[in-house]
Amino acid sequence: MNLTLSEVTEENFWDVINLKSDKNQEERIQIFERWVGSNAFFLGACQVYDFIPRAIYDNQTLIGFTSYGYRKEHKRYELISIMLGHQYQGKGYGTPILKAVVDEMSELYKCKEIYLSVIHDNESAKRIYEKIGFKATGEIEKGHHDELVYCLKLAE
Repeated sequence: MNLTLSEVTEENFWDVINLKSDKNQEERIQIFERWVGSNAFFLGACQVYDFIPRAIYDNQTLIGFTSYGYRKEHKRYELISIMLGHQYQGKGYGTPILKAVVDEMSELYKCKEIYLSVIHDNESAKRIYEKIGFKATGEIEKGHHDELVYCLKLAE
């Protein structure tokens, strides 16, 4: 496993857009998938809200997408989206990818906390978040789905 977080460019834009978290989504064009918003939705959010989009690679293979940044309305650093293509799920990527994103955010922002939200019944995602130290805050983010808010306190 050789994970890298890379810029979304003209060369990989369509590959990022076409990467889906659920095989059934490959037949559809939707703003929201079952567990995540589409990558197209989050690329748009990055443009509007000045978040950072990253294509996730294992060697030369695009396997996922993430976006993060400072969310002004909440006054905190947030991992806005993280997704893994359906064909790469269940292969041990979740925890290392999440750690790589947290490390990049920590290095870039020198932040003390990172927040994220997850759909209430996405048990596999919650297990990965909790495994590296994210804890539920008790907050609910209202969006397309109600989402539980988690926070990771970073060591100083």
